[in-house]
Amino acid sequence: MPPISLWGVSAALELLSGGHRNQVWRTRGLPQDVVFKSTTRSEQALDWLSPVQDVARRCGFVVPQMLRSANGRLSEAGWTCETFVVGEMIPRAGLAEIAASLSDFHTETCGWEQRPDFLSSIALISQDCGGDVDLTQMPTDVVALCRSAWLQLPEAPVCVVHGDLAPGNVLRCRDGRVALLDWDESRVDLPLFDTAPHIPRSRVERRAHLAWEVACGWQREPEYAQDLAVQLRNF
Repeated sequence: MPPISLWGVSAALELLSGGHRNQVWRTRGLPQDVVFKSTTRSEQALDWLSPVQDVARRCGFVVPQMLRSANGRLSEAGWTCETFVVGEMIPRAGLAEIAASLSDFHTETCGWEQRPDFLSSIALISQDCGGDVDLTQMPTDVVALCRSAWLQLPEAPVCVVHGDLAPGNVLRCRDGRVALLDWDESRVDLPLFDTAPHIPRSRVERRAHLAWEVACGWQREPEYAQDLAVQLRNF
């Protein structure tokens, strides 16, 4: 259970479903309910998110506010706390509607410094570990498939990507605005890693995105990643 008292919270907690890589709990009945998430990210990696999310807000997105503990930290004992956002899930078919705002966000963060402890797909062509990716823990043939997919990408400016724009992380708020949740996989990389799942992209870009899903999930969602690796071989 999260140490909620460190954030000055006293309330009933409910375990939320849908967290594939971490636990997620929310409060009930507070004037502003909050969410607690388990995390393996360093304090530096979490601090990096604050200005990134400010840019996303300026581009029109609603983003949960990360809250610091009584100790001034964003993480305590492997947990974070943020405001709870109410909204309806936007289905994958509707994600293309955020393309313009997403493009603004990518433009605003072009040239941003890489998130601490993370690497881009480009860097992983020659390096092994960053974020949730550890290529040393994967079969050599799968590593070769992933790197081959990333090598085929044309040169392009890098920017901050959200990194996990699945439908459950994109909500329509009551006021009509769009909320982006779960920035855990955010990093500096090619913008295709935000757009490939829901905007028509080239075969090369879709293959590169699939390779990332394989590498990113290999240790934390092994069965899912192994199924995707079969798709990657046949792509």
